[in-house]
Amino acid sequence: MTNSESAEPCSAFWADAARVRAGYLAEVPTQTLVLKVAEEVGEVAQAYIGMIGGNPRKGVHKSRTDVLDELADVLLAAAIPMVDLAGGPAAAERHLAERLGFVSTRAVVASGNGGAGGWHGSFIAPHVLLQREDGRVLVLRRYNTGYRDGWLAPPAGRIEPGEDVLTAAIREAEEEVGVTLRREDAEFTHIMHRTAPSLPGPCHAVSDYWFFFRHWEGEPHAAEPHKASEALWIDPTTPPEDVIPYCAQALTAITRGGPFSVHGW
Repeated sequence: MTNSESAEPCSAFWADAARVRAGYLAEVPTQTLVLKVAEEVGEVAQAYIGMIGGNPRKGVHKSRTDVLDELADVLLAAAIPMVDLAGGPAAAERHLAERLGFVSTRAVVASGNGGAGGWHGSFIAPHVLLQREDGRVLVLRRYNTGYRDGWLAPPAGRIEPGEDVLTAAIREAEEEVGVTLRREDAEFTHIMHRTAPSLPGPCHAVSDYWFFFRHWEGEPHAAEPHKASEALWIDPTTPPEDVIPYCAQALTAITRGGPFSVHGW
């Protein structure tokens, strides 16, 4: 994919991909951009054949730099429609990070030793409980996510590269319910170690870290309507029947003062 715009320093790969999309590719349909990836892959193959002299008629007529350029064009060609389909550069970046984590986990499983020294680990997921003065906590009704759609759960998510668990919790709360939280207001309340066949990694397990926040800025709401249809305040001492089971178990343990629980083992 040749860029007719003048080259500029790229402060962030996904932001630059979005800039290209909004620039000279603004009128190109997403479908065409997706199909363009196949064309770019073909050009990589041609450049590689030219580098190794695989075509006797032409001999060696391409360099390693030519191949690297074509590979870079494949990355760009894929990134630009990803920005469209994911819903923006930040979402595309998150999706790639999640995919890299999945592929890395698959590599660990294939190695058969669980990583260096034979260690096996669980993934970590932060969970946020915004609690009002009346004791009720905020939950979201999941929608169009592919997991437990229609069920209730608090704001939660995955840790992104470079984040500690509390940083991830604060980010997830801002993304999912539109509030700003401060680290000093966090109250660690519970950890749950759960397992299920569908969970990632060699252990198929996740360690959930639960944090209370009683102070925040902004009005909590379902800030990602494509992932949650509504936000509700519930009594954590009597969770509704449509709270995701492991969340209901954690809420019950929390209201009883239990700092630790397991689920699914």
